[in-house]
Amino acid sequence: MLLYVFSDFQGEKTIPDGNPDLVILLGDICYRDAIEIDNKYNCPKIGVYGNHDTIIEWKETNIQLIHETTFEFKGITFGGFGGCPRYNRKPNQYNEEQCLNFTQNLDYVDVFIAHSNPAYDSSLADWDAHRGFKSFNHYISEKKPKYFLHGHLHKPFIKQEQETTICSVYPFLKLIL
Repeated sequence: MLLYVFSDFQGEKTIPDGNPDLVILLGDICYRDAIEIDNKYNCPKIGVYGNHDTIIEWKETNIQLIHETTFEFKGITFGGFGGCPRYNRKPNQYNEEQCLNFTQNLDYVDVFIAHSNPAYDSSLADWDAHRGFKSFNHYISEKKPKYFLHGHLHKPFIKQEQETTICSVYPFLKLIL
């Protein structure tokens, strides 16, 4: 299965051609790009909001939001949690307890999608908004999803944590499951 994954994609980048089976948006996608991505690909699209998104960004699209819920496609289960750790009073920010309430009650998913990252050391989490959720680390350790996809950091990398491949997506990742 071919996935096209976008995060923090805000106007300066070219939306790639291709025929993915599923498109995933990890948040902080501007309105114009959300519309263009929705129109460009003839396949299901799922996503979570980022900390800079508003409901208007995706309201007129076919992108299915899966914040605090799951989605199944071709036998693969996806779970999602949007936003980031609270660092001011704006929308789409959550405290650790809110994230923990979701992850503790979430059964195994093959692919966990999130805007924010798991808690990383200070070399990756360079400011408070990027500190990540410890609840994600716990979920990865306990449930061992095959993939954990996140954006937010504007630093693309892939790392292995036990049985889970963690992908920090910026601005785009082509992934074959």
